[in-house]
Amino acid sequence: MFQFQKLLKNNLLNFLIIFLLLILNFFWLPTFSFWSIYPKNNFIIKNSQLLETKTPPTPVVKLVSKPALSAQNYILVDVDTNKILLSQNIDQQIFPASTTKLATALTALNLYPLDEVVTINQKYNIGKVMNLKLNEKITVKSLVSALLVYSANDSAFSLANHYQSGISGFVDQMNLLMSKYNLNNTHFTNVDGIHNNNHYSTVYDLSQLGRLSIKNPIVSNVVKTKELLVSDVSNQIHHPLVSTNELLDVVPEIKGLKTGWTPEAKGCFIGLIDINGHQVISVVSQSDDRFQDTKILVDWTNQNVFWEE
Repeated sequence: MFQFQKLLKNNLLNFLIIFLLLILNFFWLPTFSFWSIYPKNNFIIKNSQLLETKTPPTPVVKLVSKPALSAQNYILVDVDTNKILLSQNIDQQIFPASTTKLATALTALNLYPLDEVVTINQKYNIGKVMNLKLNEKITVKSLVSALLVYSANDSAFSLANHYQSGISGFVDQMNLLMSKYNLNNTHFTNVDGIHNNNHYSTVYDLSQLGRLSIKNPIVSNVVKTKELLVSDVSNQIHHPLVSTNELLDVVPEIKGLKTGWTPEAKGCFIGLIDINGHQVISVVSQSDDRFQDTKILVDWTNQNVFWEE
């Protein structure tokens, strides 16, 4: 009996010693091992960054009454949340005309370095052109800028013609870009928006193309430009260009984006609107007055939309 009690006492003592060692190990070892591998400061910084991450402000539409526009199709989309603020016939097939060139510009920027030099080896005189000269050498950045500001068809043609798979291969890349972002109601047959019955889109898809475009800093900066002078690489040939966007410097909320017009498409315009720091994309199509319609949309947004933090 005495031996049993002694054994029990020794076991309890051993248990207490082991328990104390475990407690000591738990509080003491991390100071010299665990935290030296995973510094406490980094942990705090990472978690503070997570706490500082904010969801974008939510746009709220106060009124549901629609403005009177000449456009048969239109949409207003909040850039950050992709919430549709106002719309009409957004999935109806329309002809995009020169708003196509946003896809042309993005495709060129995906395929070529900005400083890559394009040699003009073929003249193109269909529609609005910047009069590129045969054998002129000009950078991709200059051509993209002319494309976005002046809507130059010969710029679009030259960018596509420069592609290793030719113009048809370049157009394929434009369509792949649309498919990548599930814009499946859009199909391009050319790079400049010249009318073709199989060249179509919707104002919803164009709004998403607009949202995608402004993520590229080249595009977002160039589309704000009212006047531009681009030159060849030798600085001997100059092309003074004025934006086709008549709302720049007239309606302060307008910060771009891309115009379009053909007899079949009528007036088209993708607008980048800034409402007190909140970005909105507008699209009007089949419009008798694309700029007036966009001004009405800007006024409507100012009066009827606010953002909740």
